[in-house]
Amino acid sequence: MDEIRDLMTPAVSIILPVYNRRHLIMRAIASVENQTTANWELLIIDDGSNDGLEELITPELDLHPRWRYFKHRNRKLAASRNIGIQAALAPLVTFLDADDEYLPTHLELRLGFMQAHPGVDLIHGGVVLNGPEESHWVEDAYHPGQLIHLSQCTIGATLFGYKRVFLAAGGFKLLPYSAESDLMERLQKVHRIERVDFPTYIYHTGLPDSICTLRKRK
Repeated sequence: MDEIRDLMTPAVSIILPVYNRRHLIMRAIASVENQTTANWELLIIDDGSNDGLEELITPELDLHPRWRYFKHRNRKLAASRNIGIQAALAPLVTFLDADDEYLPTHLELRLGFMQAHPGVDLIHGGVVLNGPEESHWVEDAYHPGQLIHLSQCTIGATLFGYKRVFLAAGGFKLLPYSAESDLMERLQKVHRIERVDFPTYIYHTGLPDSICTLRKRK
């Protein structure tokens, strides 16, 4: 009965946008399956992949009732996250990039924090950087052409907050870079936001086709 209840009313919806990450996505999904709390749903938002991702995921859906799969034409990261927010069943939503992963206590610690701090609307932070040191520096969204260390950035996939907050803000704007910084700037004016330091989100940096890498090359 508890499993059926959790499927119908999960505590948190995890939104996983993916574009041509067939070779990496099962690592990300495995890290969700390995969470110490089971009260979640996983929304896989396929942003028009053409690498056989659909053929990989579709047969798994009957075996994993907590997964939901959506596919649309290529509309980029911000749009995919917005689609996931709209479709989420849980009162809380968070994110996972297809080339990253969670440590097992990622959701448990964040759910616990939100329950212990009922006045907080959204939290972010708690990242382990995994990649060459030079890939830990990215273009500053507020100062184009200058670099900023990822430890000083808002990492969009670590946002963890109430669905109503994202909806009230209109979600992520369809910007080519750092839509999370724009969203945070808007949210901070009307909501209570806290940065947490639980180092449980593993951010794999330096991939040759990542948004940050392509931006630096330009």
